[in-house]
Amino acid sequence: MKDLGHVSYFLGLEVSQSSEGYYLSQAKYAFDLLSRADIIDNKTESTPLKINCKLTRLDGTPLADPTLYRQLVGSLVYLTAT
Repeated sequence: MKDLGHVSYFLGLEVSQSSEGYYLSQAKYAFDLLSRADIIDNKTESTPLKINCKLTRLDGTPLADPTLYRQLVGSLVYLTAT
């Protein structure tokens, strides 16, 4: 093993130290995720869905890049699990 000094960023977690202890933050990871999805400056808007609406795989239009969608979903899962 080798001592690399103080850790500041590890596996998507920002680490900061104070006299009270260590603090972990995922703000940079979340910001990087929003940047990759190109939704930094978007505004939220309600998207009502009918009650008991049943969607099928034939509804809507296919995604232009399903790989990006899969990566974003995986990143969101990681974000919520850590």
